[in-house]
Amino acid sequence: MKQRLNIVKLSILLMMCMLNLSLFGQMQRLYYIDDFTTLDSARYEITYEVEKISDTSKSNDKLIDIHKHLIGNEITKAYSYLLYQNDSICTILENQIVNFPSPPPGAGTDELLKNRLTGKIQVKKRVDGTVFCYEENKPSLNWTIHNNRKVIANYSCQNATAEFRGRKYEAWFTIEIPISDGPYKFGGLPGLILEIQDSERHYTFKCIGIKKLTSVLPIKSQNFLYTQTTREKLQNFLIKKYNNITQYYNSMGVTYAVKIDGKIIFNPKDHSLPYNPIELE
Repeated sequence: MKQRLNIVKLSILLMMCMLNLSLFGQMQRLYYIDDFTTLDSARYEITYEVEKISDTSKSNDKLIDIHKHLIGNEITKAYSYLLYQNDSICTILENQIVNFPSPPPGAGTDELLKNRLTGKIQVKKRVDGTVFCYEENKPSLNWTIHNNRKVIANYSCQNATAEFRGRKYEAWFTIEIPISDGPYKFGGLPGLILEIQDSERHYTFKCIGIKKLTSVLPIKSQNFLYTQTTREKLQNFLIKKYNNITQYYNSMGVTYAVKIDGKIIFNPKDHSLPYNPIELE
């Protein structure tokens, strides 16, 4: 399997990004995406605008992402379109000596493949230069359906509430698209979820486009080399990373630098970064 990375030295990136600490958690290597396996054909292409807060002490500083959801007969693929655009440029400019663009700070690093036949969800998550992969059963959410209604993307929607891994959510779904699916790992309602937000407004997914496809659009899984793990192990790894970011980068042979009170500090002891994952449990 061909695995090719556009690698920029992390030490240089850290120095370039030290004026904006929120970027540290978002630095990613770009991947070539011309090696893939086709899993299904999409019937719908759903576009969501995603707002997320990575630092809860700065509630007005929201990161913006665009997610694409390709819904097939068996498989749904959910991914960051911003990250995909950068990967696409990287693939087109393969073997050319150029400075590849860095993904925007809000670009999500999770790719989800949801299999409606098996009830399994496969998650691939990029963390710096590694792609971690785990599989879990589709979560069963205990939804309470309410009678409130509003229109989203020209579809009549009804609201429902549920708790999921440490957060309380309100979702808006439409029975006009009778597919029990939605953004991220959400689903289990009588129709497609077009909007969902947690009670703290740290994570918001809102549909901004719906295409019912008439031509073939393949649902692809990129053949990345990945490290198999579990959700719990990956969660613990990321908590440790952000709790002591200096130790994390030093373990990779990278000098970590940050600007504090106008001074550049190299390898600050026990330095941490804000971490606010969508799953708290």
